[in-house]
Amino acid sequence: MSSRILSLLKLPQLPVWQWLVGILIVLPLSLLIFFYLWTTPTILTDSRRKKLPPGPSGLPFVGNILDLIDNESVPRKAVDWTKKYGHVFYTKIGGSDWIWLSSPKAVKDLMDKKSAIYSSRPPAPLAQDVASGGRRQLFMAYGPRYRVVRKIAHSLLNITMSTNYQPVQDLESKQLLYDLLHDPVHFYDHNRRYSASVIISITYGHRIASWDSPLARKIYAVVNNLQNFSSPGMWMVDSFPSVQNLPQIFFGNWRDFGRKCFEHDSPIYLGLWSDLKKEIEDGKAAQCFCKDFYESDPEKLGLDTLQAAYQCGGLVEAGSETTSAFLNTFLLFATENPEVVTKAQEELDRVVGGDRYPSWEDEQNLPYIRACIKELLRMRPPNKVGIHHATTEDDWYEGMFIPKNSVVILNWWAINYDSERWESPYEYKPERFLGYDLPAAAYINSADPYERDHVSYGAGRRVCPGVHIAEKSLFLNISRIMWGFNVSKKKVDGKEVDPLNAMVPGWMCIPQPFECDITVRSEKHAKMIESIWAKASKDIKLDEKK
Repeated sequence: MSSRILSLLKLPQLPVWQWLVGILIVLPLSLLIFFYLWTTPTILTDSRRKKLPPGPSGLPFVGNILDLIDNESVPRKAVDWTKKYGHVFYTKIGGSDWIWLSSPKAVKDLMDKKSAIYSSRPPAPLAQDVASGGRRQLFMAYGPRYRVVRKIAHSLLNITMSTNYQPVQDLESKQLLYDLLHDPVHFYDHNRRYSASVIISITYGHRIASWDSPLARKIYAVVNNLQNFSSPGMWMVDSFPSVQNLPQIFFGNWRDFGRKCFEHDSPIYLGLWSDLKKEIEDGKAAQCFCKDFYESDPEKLGLDTLQAAYQCGGLVEAGSETTSAFLNTFLLFATENPEVVTKAQEELDRVVGGDRYPSWEDEQNLPYIRACIKELLRMRPPNKVGIHHATTEDDWYEGMFIPKNSVVILNWWAINYDSERWESPYEYKPERFLGYDLPAAAYINSADPYERDHVSYGAGRRVCPGVHIAEKSLFLNISRIMWGFNVSKKKVDGKEVDPLNAMVPGWMCIPQPFECDITVRSEKHAKMIESIWAKASKDIKLDEKK
């Protein structure tokens, strides 16, 4: 009997080559399963995970990572997922748990009221550890060092200090009008010059007088690197941080790419810092934030030279691209919506008239211009995915389990495009914000989360520190451009051509260059713009930074 059983269980005699093929198939599969179980929590290791929020099913091992690789599709998916799964939903992105907060209430309850455990950042081996030398505030985990650098940023950008920078914004805005008058075709670059010059003047006490400035090109090259190494889903190591200890050749040589970015970016920021040091020693430094920061001795705060340089450089890169992207996007929306231009100009003609140009004092009397800005930020927040926070403790919300170290997304696409709150959310309609009479910063801490105008400046302890300066720049330039210029679709052979409405590849919401016609409204406006800049350019006190 036993011999019969043994004969039935006897393995067939396979050729050696078939055994080798079987091993080559089974071994990698076994290693993949082991790697997945090693890097990814499951209900086998934590039964509480049965109570994770609902969400779309993903692929084995990688989850929903393919949904993020195509950044352009994320905004629509974020809205559709919210409609299907509710205001808090879950996705598995590589080895990470992603919790999407898709209502003002969820954002308020967790990122604001529980900010102590919802204010960190997820690990970013490429974006932070290698490409940023561990020094970029944008990717920094919440802790003692983050609190130090956040305090530094707040000291520069708070509402009281922001009023000190209005002369800088006013000067650069006057040059912007002059540039648009004489070279309207390159409006895209003029807006970038304006944004970079404002933040460089504030931080380092120098101007950028031309888009051809080497420093302007360097700053935007850094921003381009940031686009390439920070896009969610683009690099496996940031989705599976555990693989950082494995040979990089299997994961896109991410370390080499990160080092290349760091070797490009860090000399730019260290060079600005070193130049400032020499100017201070020679007694030639202009009064600016970085001068005060340098003289306060950052080392006393535990910040080395590289951290100090990146602290100031991070302000430069953030202030350059976001503001210029908003300004160029507004011109895109204005081109597509001629009725907006008409209504804005009617308000400006009534309040400001043609004998002077808009100033800071006009803001409270220009509700439609303010509404244009709010609608701009509602429709086009800073990036294509949402703001990334991370939890530092396990938590529960409305019966759903939120694990420690989860990536928590402020899903501004779902909130800003909520059709139950905003009629026709994919249409640019500033009228929807008439009655929102305060700047965005005033609504951030509203007791009722549904009183917020939009969530594009973030929430909790990671709210954008530059909100006050950004709002002032947008008001001054949008009001002045609408006052002085007509914006319309370009005509080819007598026919209007729709502008390209697309974003550049990468993480941030930067419009691709597009064409439109920008023409001065009258000879009177042209002469006034000429006169404004002629006078302002004589009073420039800051040197140009090459």
